Amino acid sequence: MTERIGGRRPVAEALAAGRPATRLYVGDRTRPNPELRSILGEARRRGIEIESLPSERLTRLAGFDGHQGVVLEVGPRRWAHLAEILAHATVAEHHPLVLILENLQDPMNFGTLLRAAEASGVDGVVFPERGAAPLSAAAVKASAGASEHLLLARAESLGEAIHDLKEQGLLLVAGDQHATKLAWDATLTGPIAIVVGSEGAGVSGATRRRCDLLVRFPMAGHVASLNAATAGALLLFEVIRQRGT
Repeated sequence: MTERIGGRRPVAEALAAGRPATRLYVGDRTRPNPELRSILGEARRRGIEIESLPSERLTRLAGFDGHQGVVLEVGPRRWAHLAEILAHATVAEHHPLVLILENLQDPMNFGTLLRAAEASGVDGVVFPERGAAPLSAAAVKASAGASEHLLLARAESLGEAIHDLKEQGLLLVAGDQHATKLAWDATLTGPIAIVVGSEGAGVSGATRRRCDLLVRFPMAGHVASLNAATAGALLLFEVIRQRGT
């Protein structure tokens, strides 16, 4: 099954990551710039067919209107396994850092968290096969192409995946605005899996009971809680800060 990636940065990152591609669509009124010229040059170098299309057709192909005049048709995505994610940490000689996304519904939040995950050096991201926002073209665009450089695992049962990670010694940590411990005061230096729940309900009751640690961030303003993507990104970078990397 083919997939379409829209947006100049995501397309450039997909090409840079060596993602197999069959065709590059470019809007017939798209104004060239250095980034687009680089994309076209790489497509030609790899022998990828280039086709010019009207903007409205490009939008229909992409499935969203933020494609910036360029859409790349690629082959099926290769999904990772938990063992591969943990092996990545072993090869890198550091404690595993895994991001678990439980039932996110907004593709923008999904993509934003993938971008934060890649920037913070996670070993992989785990999310459920069903019941959550798919890794759509809009999510890939929001990730700024980070999705092309991450080990992504779709779990048939997120509960089983969490159990397996805990069996491997990972500390399960989630943000909770009612937690007694501040993230700054928690020890987040060992093997860790950060859990981000859905935008409305947060982490489910079943997952909350599996968590080893719930933490919160100090709030100085009037808003009582943080956006799911913001809270997840803050937790990831607090781990990086404490690890000194």
